[in-house]
Amino acid sequence: MKLWRKWTVEFLRTIPEEFVDQIPLGHNNSIRWNAGHILVGWDNTMFPAVNEERQMPLSYHFLFPSGSEPEHWVEQPPSMDEIINRLEEQPILIEQACKGHLDDPLKESFLGMGTLGEMLIFHINHENLHMGIIKSMKQVLVNRSQHNLFN
Repeated sequence: MKLWRKWTVEFLRTIPEEFVDQIPLGHNNSIRWNAGHILVGWDNTMFPAVNEERQMPLSYHFLFPSGSEPEHWVEQPPSMDEIINRLEEQPILIEQACKGHLDDPLKESFLGMGTLGEMLIFHINHENLHMGIIKSMKQVLVNRSQHNLFN
């Protein structure tokens, strides 16, 4: 988890600020939304599974849940720097809360998974799915930006 998150944070730091809120053709959300969604996914499930409070501000859970879109935001989202800093800190908080509990059964099945460890593996894969989307979005936006420079 820490290795994948390190790669997530490193890549997000390469994205120019002018790209983070653009929504490329064929996408519903922005890079900022995808990064925030990664945070919320982990926060919404891992901490409650071990009877801990969620660590992200409540506003994140309204801005970045599945099915939400930036065009419906009524409040200012956090900066990318804030999201990236929280992404950097989150694995430490998850490890502190969940260490020694990965084999513990979940109170309720999560997408057919029965243990905290299975849910952790799901979230690693979920994060990587969104990072694939973010990488694709960045490439589309860079290409579009370069194309506009030469036209």
